[in-house]
Formats: sequence, structure tokens, C-alpha cells
Amino acid sequence: MDSPVEKVLITGITGFAGHHLLEYIKTNHIDAEIHGTIFSQGPPVISSEDKKRIFFYPCDIRDKAAITSVLNATKPHKIFHLAAQSYVHSSWENPEATLYTNIIGQSNLLEGVRSQLGSSFSPKIILACSSEEYGPGRPGNQPFDENSELRPQSPYAISKVAQDFMGYQYARSYQMNIVRLRVFNHTGPRRDAVFGVSGFCKKIAQIEKSKIPSEIIIRDLSAVRDFTDVRDVVRAYWLAAEACEAGEAYNVCSGRGFAFKEILEKLLSLSSEKNIQLVPDHGGPRPTDGGSIIGDNSKFVRATGWRPGINFLETTLPDLLNYWREKS
Repeated sequence: MDSPVEKVLITGITGFAGHHLLEYIKTNHIDAEIHGTIFSQGPPVISSEDKKRIFFYPCDIRDKAAITSVLNATKPHKIFHLAAQSYVHSSWENPEATLYTNIIGQSNLLEGVRSQLGSSFSPKIILACSSEEYGPGRPGNQPFDENSELRPQSPYAISKVAQDFMGYQYARSYQMNIVRLRVFNHTGPRRDAVFGVSGFCKKIAQIEKSKIPSEIIIRDLSAVRDFTDVRDVVRAYWLAAEACEAGEAYNVCSGRGFAFKEILEKLLSLSSEKNIQLVPDHGGPRPTDGGSIIGDNSKFVRATGWRPGINFLETTLPDLLNYWREKS
């Protein structure tokens, strides 16, 4: 008898990580049937061949009936919960929307799964949590491992702590197969320009085409963050679904810090425009600026064998800059 086709559900499949995860599964796991929820965007254009195995569902995760209906229609074996309000600065401007989307949206998903649990339906669920839960680094408190104190300092970080602990609670209370991934900074092609590194790339691409003045507004370039290429991160998502233990939290990170000064200098060295001026942002720092946030990935590496394979400075940054050159 043939084995049943493995069904995968990605919430937020048209988002940054969601789209990359779709491409990763499509390329590397050709027997999987891929289902994805979409919110404000229309479904991406796919080939007639892909239409046989990739399916899209308009769905607002804040609508419990809607997400439950998707679960009932798809009965996935693996669920990657990536739909979220993911921009820290927006959470300061509208904390209610961030908290409601991230916390209630995930509650709706988990309750939808719980209501249908049974011998034939017990999916592995990967929750995309965040290094923002740890808060800014302190001297002598680096790198962060999974036992480090959580010190969230933005509404977004608060929402991610809630998602993280909700995953733990559902795994323990209802024996649901949930893995919590605390994902550190990641970027790559298609990253929205509201995020710092992608914003630098977009501005450089526009400057090269003389579309904007030859200057970049900067805040704190001394800040150090642990960056990984998104294409390595989505591979980590898949390996987590294959190998990680239910109820556990794992850091997904490179284990190396990059100062924004180093990142910007690398991007400027790649630019054909050599007279770009750096202009201080007179709006002042944001509450989560500065400091050093580096992760310890050893627990995740032991569980999965995963390691980042894409060089951030030499591959990720040029790829992201070229993405914006094509779009600008």
C-alpha cells in the first residue's frame, strides 16, 4: 500500500519566511502536499504543475472559525505557524493589534487543532517565536541559551513570550506535538524594507539609480545582532518538525554577532555609488536599539544536525542588495 501523501500547512505562506519555506519544501520534499493561509495578499502565481500540490486559503488567523475550517479541510501532518505581526516598531505604534494578532491568532490555531485531535490527526506544530523574548544583551550574559532569563522590552516581544509559553502549555496540558523555535534575526531576498538591513539595501539600490538623494539615515550602528540567512532558517523549520522534541524550546541562530556598522560597510563596498553620506537620525534611538544579542544554537544543533550553510556577509547581503536592484 502506498504511504499517504504528507500534508503541510503554512500559516502566512505569502509572508517573508512563509514564501521561502514554500520554496524549500517544493524543491526538497517533492512528495509533500503544501497548503497555506493568505491574509491581505493574493495568492502567488504558480505553474499549472504546482497547482496539483500547492493550495491557498484566504484566512485571517484572528477568526477562529476561519482557521478551524482550514484545518478541517486540510488535516495537515505538519503545521508551520508563521502568520504574525512581525515588526517590532509597529508594536509600539499599535500594541493592541500586535498582541491580538499574535496571541489570539495562535490561540485560535491551537484550539482549532485541539478540537480535532484524534488517532488520525495529531500534527507536529512548529511555532516561530523570537530572540526578542530575551531582551537586550548584558555584559557577561552572552550568548543566550534556552535557559536564559526572558526580559521582553516591546509589545512584540511580549506577544512572542505569550506564544512561546502557550506552546509549552498546550504541549503539556493536551499532549500536543508542539515545538517552540526562538528564531534570531534573519534576512534575505524579499525581506520588507522596514527591517534595517533590507532598508539599507533598498536605499543603496535607489541611490545607484539616482532615484533618491545619496544619503542613508542611520541610528545606532554599534548594535550587534545574530543574523542568519532566511534560507537556512526555513531549512531549520523543516528539520525541527522532523527531529525536535515536543514541548521544548530551541534557539535558531548562527551563534555569531554582526555589528550594523560592519553590515553597512559591507553593503557600501558592494555599491557602485562611492559617495553615499551617512546622516544621523535626529528622531533619537528606539527603546530596543543598541546592545548585543547573540544566541547559543547548540541544543538545536544536537537535536537536528543543522548548521547555517550560507555566508551572511558574502552571500546573504549581496543577494539581498541584488533583489532590491531588480525591484528598484
